[in-house]
Formats: sequence, structure tokens, C-alpha cells
Amino acid sequence: MPAKYTHVHRYTRKKLGNNGFTIFKCNLPACPHYVREELAEGRLCICNRCGKEMILDKRALQLKKPHCSDCVVSKKKAVIKSLEEFLAVKEG
Repeated sequence: MPAKYTHVHRYTRKKLGNNGFTIFKCNLPACPHYVREELAEGRLCICNRCGKEMILDKRALQLKKPHCSDCVVSKKKAVIKSLEEFLAVKEG
């Protein structure tokens, strides 16, 4: 009987075979767990950027190393943040 793993998995998307069969494999050491792409949506996992727990959604399933929506930095957000930092330095 295989050992049961009780940790939260950290997934990486992998393609298997010539036809591109997609799975999500846990990339934590010594963990052989994997799940098919069709069954991965809605699973609890660890974000590959910040390390917090997250739920796999459709956006995250498209990424090679899924990360949470808090770790997504759009260009617009980055520009606004840099402008705010610039203005704070100018005023101070």
C-alpha cells in the first residue's frame, strides 16, 4: 500500500508523450504525486512565487509554474507603483 502524503502540493505543468498529454506534478522533494489537467482545477496548492496556499483556477492552469493572483503584476500596476514611489521621493 502506498504511503499517503499529507502536505499541500506545489505543482508544475508537464507535457507527456508525443500527443502532449498534460499533467500537474508536485515539485516538492520526494513527492511522486501528479494529477491530470482535467482534475486539477479547484485543487489547493502552494504558489510557486510567494509560497502561500492558493486554489488552482483557469488562469493558473495555463502557467508552467502556477502562481496566485496576488503575484500577478500587470504593466499598469507596475507603472503606477513606480510613479507613486517617485512622487514620494520627490516630496520627501
